[in-house]
Amino acid sequence: MGTEFDKTVHNFKIDGTSLKVAAIQRGGARAPILFLHGFGSTKEDYADIVCYPVFDDRPFLAYDAPGCGETICMGLSKISIPFLVKTALVMLDRANIEKFHLVGHSMGGLTALMLANAHPERALSFTDIEGNISPEDCFLSRQIVDHANANPKDFLDAFIQRTSQLPAYASALYAASLRHKVREGAVRGIFSSMVELSDNGNLMQKFLSLPCRT
Repeated sequence: MGTEFDKTVHNFKIDGTSLKVAAIQRGGARAPILFLHGFGSTKEDYADIVCYPVFDDRPFLAYDAPGCGETICMGLSKISIPFLVKTALVMLDRANIEKFHLVGHSMGGLTALMLANAHPERALSFTDIEGNISPEDCFLSRQIVDHANANPKDFLDAFIQRTSQLPAYASALYAASLRHKVREGAVRGIFSSMVELSDNGNLMQKFLSLPCRT
């Protein structure tokens, strides 16, 4: 069983914004998997794929989205879900991946849905883990509207405080790591675009229109 993967950094620009995207990836002979993490998560959420024999010889790519983890973005205010889709396309090209299985969680699930909808011929399968499909899915991101604050640091501080007190399982643990995994300047653009797409992007129709493959 192979338990190793490569750590790489990819330098490129999206809409004139310079990025240094930190990734983990592995080669192999089978169809690859693209993993897209959620808000407050990082590429390491998927690193344990190498520990499971069922995925032996399965290539994969996971990376820290702009504004998150070890990735450096020189224009945090420009980050949005469409920006993240463009990032995914560049990363796929950098990894020489044409067709892929797609797994996205939360923010990554919405990014993955938009990616699969734009390029259905490339996505061999799509696993959506709590990704936004309806307005009701914005229970965290809608705080950018319900608890608006023009100061990015103050908003994130208050968001972390509110999240830490939610009754959901592991909310306090999730909140405790947010400041270390998310850049405060990226939050407004990410959350605002998540709300806009969830409210007005016909996401359920986009999801249902994806091709079914057997």
